[in-house]
Amino acid sequence: MADDAKKGIDRRSLLIGGAAGAVGAGAVAAGGIYVKGQLTPFIAPAPVADGAPPQIAESYAASRPSGDKPARAPVGAPNILVIILDDVGFADLGCYGSEIPTPAVDALAGAGLRYVNFRTTAMCSPTRASFLTGLNHHKAGMGWLADIDSGFPGYRGDLTRDAATLPEVLREGGYGTYLVGKWHVNLAASNGPAGPFHNWPTQRGFDQAYWFQGHSTDYWRPGALFDGTTLIDVAARGDADTYYATDDFADQAVRYINTHRALTPDKPFFVQLAFSGAHSPLHARPADRDAFKGKYDAGWDAVRRDRLARQQAMGLIAPTTKLPPLSKGAEPWDTLSAQERAVYARYMEVYAGVIAGLDRAIGRVMAALAAQGIADDTLVMLFSDNGGSPEGTPGGTPNIFASALGRAVPLADAARLGPVMGEADTCPHYPMGWANASNTPFRLYKQFTSLGGVADPLIVRWPKGIAAKGEVRRQFVHVIDLFPTLLDAAKLKRPELYQGRRQLPVDGASFAATFAEGTAPTRREQYYELGGYRAYEDGKWRIVTVHERGTDFGGDRWALFDLSTDPNELVDVADRHPEIAAALRAKWEAAARANNVYPLDDRNLIIKLSQQRTKDIRPIWEFRPPVPYLPVEASPLVCGLDHSFEIVIDRPADIRDGVLVAHGSAPAGYVIYLKDGQLFYESSLIPWTERINGGPVPAGRSTIRYVQKMTVRPFEGEGALFVNGERRAAHVFERVVASPSYDGLSIGRDFGAPVSTAYSGPNPFAGTIERVTIKVESRAPTLQEMRRFIQAMQIRV
Repeated sequence: MADDAKKGIDRRSLLIGGAAGAVGAGAVAAGGIYVKGQLTPFIAPAPVADGAPPQIAESYAASRPSGDKPARAPVGAPNILVIILDDVGFADLGCYGSEIPTPAVDALAGAGLRYVNFRTTAMCSPTRASFLTGLNHHKAGMGWLADIDSGFPGYRGDLTRDAATLPEVLREGGYGTYLVGKWHVNLAASNGPAGPFHNWPTQRGFDQAYWFQGHSTDYWRPGALFDGTTLIDVAARGDADTYYATDDFADQAVRYINTHRALTPDKPFFVQLAFSGAHSPLHARPADRDAFKGKYDAGWDAVRRDRLARQQAMGLIAPTTKLPPLSKGAEPWDTLSAQERAVYARYMEVYAGVIAGLDRAIGRVMAALAAQGIADDTLVMLFSDNGGSPEGTPGGTPNIFASALGRAVPLADAARLGPVMGEADTCPHYPMGWANASNTPFRLYKQFTSLGGVADPLIVRWPKGIAAKGEVRRQFVHVIDLFPTLLDAAKLKRPELYQGRRQLPVDGASFAATFAEGTAPTRREQYYELGGYRAYEDGKWRIVTVHERGTDFGGDRWALFDLSTDPNELVDVADRHPEIAAALRAKWEAAARANNVYPLDDRNLIIKLSQQRTKDIRPIWEFRPPVPYLPVEASPLVCGLDHSFEIVIDRPADIRDGVLVAHGSAPAGYVIYLKDGQLFYESSLIPWTERINGGPVPAGRSTIRYVQKMTVRPFEGEGALFVNGERRAAHVFERVVASPSYDGLSIGRDFGAPVSTAYSGPNPFAGTIERVTIKVESRAPTLQEMRRFIQAMQIRV
């Protein structure tokens, strides 16, 4: 004790001080701190005003800390859950007239509002960009998909940085922000491990994100799923055999909500739950699919009639509304052969299973809100990003990549896959006739600016903020209006300056007044453009171009429709009202100039991608493992081009199996692997597989080469395998894989969905891969090659 006193502090003071530091109570209880045996009074700091700057003096007693505090959301700001469906048509949900049971979604509508004049942009990336920013999609830099940068302001394929996103504004306003599922608004080329990351979700306002970038994903084995910026290996998870993306996304949303509530119960949250469903590939759990056996044998004509009748009975559509003729690419059901009807009905059973799975997942999330006691104080908004998709071609396909690459799968092969359609060994999409049914009662489908492409379901449920239950709202609402409406509900305003950037003015307007009033006015006017298709809507009038791809835009006819008497665009009245048609065309032109719509570009999706990517071919890639998996958007472009792989390995004598290089998956991909000490190159395009056996690879160090020469790009060519300079085997391909599927390039294993059935899982190579060198012919395609490519594509839409 005496020694301690000499040092200026006794043991009792030390203990009291320690207790004060540990529990903040000791010094207060003692009235101060003993120093040199004397009680020093405890000095309580003076109150600090919120936001006050710090005052720093020589002593603590004379100083004052900062009054800065974390942002707090306004009193009464609700939790927000936005559910985005993909390629789900206006009539695909039970509460919008579907025969598919959707009890969870119907419950949302029953406790809230259904909007029947909600509009989107006809495509996923543009709709999502508009939702996130409140800007027209061209102004947001997303006039088309986030797959290529055309170099023109409206078509950069990368979300503008001159507009704070919804999660950025909400986070600044005191919300916790979370993304689950599809993103697809950062330029595809930035999706690799080297970025750039400026438009990845956690750089655009989300505190946490569990997400994927592209059009869609393999529901059974995603090829590039991220947690923040970290790649997730689904194959390494304990649930890999039972994994299903729709359920995983719902479970992750629940985890985010429960964790947020446990740690920050006084802070509201924003969850953007963007399912991959019902975008192709139509992957459904077998039990969900088979629950609809026989339900679609009557065909799409009957389903359309029945859906329209239900819509009319629900009061969603005027009783005088008639069905439009089947759109381009669809034939009357009774003109089809028996085998066509059987196969086509099976595709729709799969699609219905996808919708049923989505509904079950939504029910799980809503149950989590109820368990937390916050369901009534959570604003839930559900919408689809565009109309039902025609991308399955007139006859549907068991492999969307085969049909997209001009390789139609024969009907007999599709029939043989019927029992497993929608499971992991298929990658299907339904025929265009079912897209007509999805979009009942409207014409056309996704990619078109007719109502079949842009008229979508929108449901809003918020018991504490919306007294109405089960009511229908008929006011015009566009996707750009969702952003200001949600900020209105949160009692927040978007800043005029964010991160040093002057903000573009929001194009949308809040429709929150419609929550309480069924006749509250909303915006009347909106332009549309996607892929050269154009439209303008002003109150009851709607004008739409009649355009054929590849023709001069100046020769397009503009059809005029009076939606008050013709809600689904059946009767062109342009000749009767030429002055109105001319006025709307002028308004469209002014909007186009103001929103960076030009230049118009009507090239097909595959043509755009191929022409853009052939400009960016990198001729040499060299990898020295270990190297990370490269998502497909950031992988070397080799398919359909002259290319070679040189792989230097060291194989111990007891290592006889493993993948050396894999790219893509079974729907569209190739792999170089060892099996029982033999070397193989295999390409897969479900239902076709082509394999080259290169013979034994000696133990020890070897150089393996694969060389592919194209006779006609990108569909005809020959491949050869070499081991230590010896040409072992060659093969002329019946079907060259012209592009990989959703999976990228992996070295030393097959990441994501496997390419080959010759092995299971990732099949890692346990030897050493010293180097992988890829060389690619980088010349631009000739005019003749492009013509043959376009001809082979057999483009129908």
